[in-house]
Amino acid sequence: MEFATPAGEQGQVLSNLSEMAITSEILAGSADLTEILQRLAQRARELTHADYAAISTFDDAGILNRFIYTGIDDDAARRLGDPPKGRGLLGELANCERPLRLAHLSQHPKSSGWPAGHPDMDAFLGVPIRAGGRAIGSLYMTRTRGQAPFTEIDEAGAAVLSLQAAVSLSSALARERSNRLFLLEERARIAHDLHDGTIQTLYAMGLECDALANHEAFPAEVRSSMASVVTRLNELIGDIRGYITMLEAATTSPEPELTRDLAFIIRQIVPPSIATVVNISAAALQTFNLRETEDLLYIAREALSNAMRHGAPAKIAVDLRQTNDSTVLTIQDNGVGFDQANIRKGLGSVTMRTRADRLGADLTVIGIPGMGTTVRVAIPNTRESEDYD
Repeated sequence: MEFATPAGEQGQVLSNLSEMAITSEILAGSADLTEILQRLAQRARELTHADYAAISTFDDAGILNRFIYTGIDDDAARRLGDPPKGRGLLGELANCERPLRLAHLSQHPKSSGWPAGHPDMDAFLGVPIRAGGRAIGSLYMTRTRGQAPFTEIDEAGAAVLSLQAAVSLSSALARERSNRLFLLEERARIAHDLHDGTIQTLYAMGLECDALANHEAFPAEVRSSMASVVTRLNELIGDIRGYITMLEAATTSPEPELTRDLAFIIRQIVPPSIATVVNISAAALQTFNLRETEDLLYIAREALSNAMRHGAPAKIAVDLRQTNDSTVLTIQDNGVGFDQANIRKGLGSVTMRTRADRLGADLTVIGIPGMGTTVRVAIPNTRESEDYD
């Protein structure tokens, strides 16, 4: 027996199928998680005719750990500062199984208001992205005050989009976890090789040179040279031990994330007695893929470690922001500084430059004796990001 489909319902079905096909084409060919999130946020905005749209991901505990938006320009984003933490309505969607549609966002009991300079948003549509029996993310769409509320058709379209997002997002998250696990295993292997191979070899060389430095049969200038070699070898061993410590250092999560992990690194390295000022613009957070985030976090860790070991500062400032041309990380201290002509190039500084080169960035290290040190990394916005496979 055949049943006839009403013309209106048939048209809606055909429209939904057409929109699904467009979404599939938009998502096809992208394996990078950040790019997938950006495409989904833009698609949500287009599909529901929203003024602003965003997408988040949640960790296993239901905590918001990524937030990608569209509709807010970079200047406004820089003024807003850090992205949302998911403590209010945005985090509430991690516990929802169905879409949440509001005519007036401010009237919801979980609404926590806006920071200064935030666009005045009113109508709201939130849709959880579910996979494996839990919300792995959410789509958020808003309209400015005075615009019409979202309709049931908007909600249906966003719900279909969330189903497609669940497939792409869960696959991308699985790839990222796999890549991260590989990185952790590779770090452990490198740390082991450095400790059991390189350090032991250098230590043996140091013993031989130390014996020569104390051998009275050699001229004084030879013994002095051997003593200098021993000093340099010990310094190099110290640099490598520091590098091993950084490779083995625990992190707060298996997936790198700039805001969280940069704060963790600062707490790990900088004592509470030293005044620390941190400024991270929201626009800069959406720029980097997994490997680039790793590289930038390493540079930050090494710069802070150098400041603590050699600078004796009373204050440190960490600034990450996006300009029209580049994303810039600056770490500045008010310590003893250094004489550029006499600076020693250790393993850490060499590795910082290697990572900066891989980012296509300009790395500048400026020391002023008695006034402190500034490390600046400028990463062009026009670079071609390389996916982690």
